[in-house]
Amino acid sequence: MSHERFSLLGVVFLFALLLAACGRAATPAPTQAQAAPAAAASATPADRSPTPGSRAAETETLPDYEIITLLPRDAIPAIFEPEFLSAAEGDAEYGDHEQVLGIEIDGDTRAYSIPFLSSHEIVNDVVGGTPVAVTW
Repeated sequence: MSHERFSLLGVVFLFALLLAACGRAATPAPTQAQAAPAAAASATPADRSPTPGSRAAETETLPDYEIITLLPRDAIPAIFEPEFLSAAEGDAEYGDHEQVLGIEIDGDTRAYSIPFLSSHEIVNDVVGGTPVAVTW
């Protein structure tokens, strides 16, 4: 009988321990002295957030084995000297649903198919006499 009682006490103890571990800890509400002070009417330059990138030297660097890439460097070919369709040819080739990136410089207008751009890193082009790099 004492062996059964000892086993029952062990099970009850383990169950109580499990409940205590899974329960939420009660966090007391902060007192008036612990509450955060009210924000000042005007922030001084020291109170402002740092400029993005100003803490770049403080960021953690990851070892190369922790950075996973799907494609090797320069695996997606860039386009140099792209060829274009006329507006009439484009209407016949593509439907109304085709998404494009458009650019117009000095009356020279171009449209780059987004699905096509998805398979290339960059299109190097000259639009209106201005060199441009189109990326997606």
